[in-house]
Amino acid sequence: MLSSLIFIPLVGVVIIPFLRGYKAPAIAAFVVSLVAMIVSFQLLFSFDASADGFQFVENLPLLPDFAISYKLGLDGISYWMILLTTCLFPIVILASYSSITDRASGYFISLLILETGVIGAFVALDLVLFYIFWEIMLIPMFFIIGIWGGKDRVYATVKFVLFTMFGSLLMLVALIYVAYYAGGFDYELILTKHLPVSVQYWAFIAFGLAFIIKVPVFPFHTWLPDAHTEAPAGGSVILASLLLKLGIYGLLRFNLPLFPDAAEGLAPLMIILGVIGIIHGAMAAAVQPDMKRLIAYSSVSHMGFIILGLFTFTVSGIQGAMIQMVNHGISTGALFLLIGMIYDQTHTRKLSDYGGLAKVSPVFATVFLISVLASVGLPGLNGFIGEYVILISAFQVDWLLGSLAVIGVILAAWYLLRLYNGIFFGPLKNSALEKVRDLNLREMVVLSPLVFFMFYIGVYPKPFFDAMSTSIQTNVLDMMVSDLDDETELFIPNGVINVESPLVETEKST
Repeated sequence: MLSSLIFIPLVGVVIIPFLRGYKAPAIAAFVVSLVAMIVSFQLLFSFDASADGFQFVENLPLLPDFAISYKLGLDGISYWMILLTTCLFPIVILASYSSITDRASGYFISLLILETGVIGAFVALDLVLFYIFWEIMLIPMFFIIGIWGGKDRVYATVKFVLFTMFGSLLMLVALIYVAYYAGGFDYELILTKHLPVSVQYWAFIAFGLAFIIKVPVFPFHTWLPDAHTEAPAGGSVILASLLLKLGIYGLLRFNLPLFPDAAEGLAPLMIILGVIGIIHGAMAAAVQPDMKRLIAYSSVSHMGFIILGLFTFTVSGIQGAMIQMVNHGISTGALFLLIGMIYDQTHTRKLSDYGGLAKVSPVFATVFLISVLASVGLPGLNGFIGEYVILISAFQVDWLLGSLAVIGVILAAWYLLRLYNGIFFGPLKNSALEKVRDLNLREMVVLSPLVFFMFYIGVYPKPFFDAMSTSIQTNVLDMMVSDLDDETELFIPNGVINVESPLVETEKST
């Protein structure tokens, strides 16, 4: 089933070159992505959230002499990311239906190849296979920004590629290094090995740099605002909602369970970088004149929250980080789509050019407000629960960390409400704004699923937590504990993980 899910988008890649115009490729890509979404929902009904280990495992030797295999599997960590992926691509394709008319076939082919790469990376259980899918994602994103981007697209594309390739080369060297000591590239095989501490540190740093560049974590974030600003709206949605999350996924899937000694030693540094990212991203967002650039910096801040939750080494902290990955993908994806929709009519993203749009586009203003409040973390909407759980875990670790993170929440409310006020309130700045239409039927269809899940997760997040809790405990935290020496305690600022407990929990150090 997982192989079908990976390769269904490639059916569209084969068909689209034979289609003409811009509508037919968009329709074909949309239909193919819908089929992939339907297959992914079969996983929803077949997945056992209480089961340990991986499900739907497929294992086929590719290069036995080099211990490389085509191995796939799904657990509660990758489960929701797969569903987010397969639900977002049809939305992005439908949103791009009328905005991408130049060389449309190439654009939609790029999106479908990107979908294959993202799905493959989330389910790969062989390090080489994961690396292949990781690199596949770079190629279509290169074209999406470089061909269909804004006026500075070449600069943004080159910067994006250079940052990503630097991390990828480090990862390639590290996975060969790890396989040499572990005896193969099989993820589950490496989990059973206790790698030398020195190997763990080198591998953690190499893998970690590749992942934190992708997230991105401060100070490796400078490529992101340029990429978001120049990418078309659909590219920005995929970049923010999925590609950034692959960096977080990589840290959770590989760095924590495979290199636990290094994770323990470097956790304070990662937490500090996460907190700096929260504050820096929020402060930078608050002064941006460009709407897309503002949302890009808000992503840097939100990713800092996720890093903070991840490295608390608690079930609740990691759960908060995971659900915040999904929430950020929904809320920020909606904001990028909304900004793209208004840009298509006004051809400007300067906040100072707007004002008073609530008078002429009330439905648009309402959906934008819901998306802003979800990103701020208003109770009852999806952004609240993830931030709340992460903050609780952060305060359990250290009150100062929690306090600094709260500052990020306050700043987020400031800059996002400032954005909303600047676009929708006050007088209409010019006569062109009077001609801006409200959301049409296609745009409402595009945004409706995102708005639905903003409310659904905000009101009833339990299914999301239940699906991931067993996998976080057994596939990450228990593996970290079992791989450490019996007398080892995982140190984090002002707190420890008690490795002798059957459940990993945070305790105040004495």
